[in-house]
Amino acid sequence: MEILDPKSLSRTIDRANAAAFHGELPTKKQAAEAIAFIASRFGVDNAYAGTFGVTREDERARLHTFTGEPLTSRASLRHIHAEEACRALILLQRVTKRPIPELTSASDKLLACFARAEAGGKPEGTYCCGPCTVALWRHMAQGGLGAYARKLDQGLKVLAAHRSGSKGWRRFPFFYTLSVLAEVDLPSARKEARLLLPECERRLPTLRGGSETGKRRALVLTRVLERHG
Repeated sequence: MEILDPKSLSRTIDRANAAAFHGELPTKKQAAEAIAFIASRFGVDNAYAGTFGVTREDERARLHTFTGEPLTSRASLRHIHAEEACRALILLQRVTKRPIPELTSASDKLLACFARAEAGGKPEGTYCCGPCTVALWRHMAQGGLGAYARKLDQGLKVLAAHRSGSKGWRRFPFFYTLSVLAEVDLPSARKEARLLLPECERRLPTLRGGSETGKRRALVLTRVLERHG
């Protein structure tokens, strides 16, 4: 199982997420190599708010969320990859048990962004748009951002205002959002997930087998049904 792709921050992050998602544990060497590469992307020219930036190869590619939703906004893409880079470092750090100064610095920079957003009227535990907010939640769900992670339950409450019946949410990508609800057991997560259970059951048979994205989505649905059903 390789985690590092030295040409792509996006693929390296995706592999780290996939390993954790499937319960696979990289070796310390594999984790350390991936950490070193992600850390090397800290503060590059295209980094979001001075955190982590994608590579030139990534910029030429069509990038997606972990659950396959296309990222079409460049600003959103940059922010989402910054959040997911932090999440990947947290996952990999559990293998190496070593401090990562770049993760600490990135967290401080992101927290400053969130403070400005809240001062401008954004609800606590959310950010600019739906996909960016989900990326923030995925970071928080793994314990990132220190005490700020306690705002995850409050942030998830905004989903109610964007609910589209029992089919999903406006502004919030269906599977990417569900990937958070599959990981956490919080009051707001339970409330939203239970309302979506019939839709999860309806979609699950259509995702058996097929592509890697389809398999991930099926497993997300299965975990939501197991956790909240």
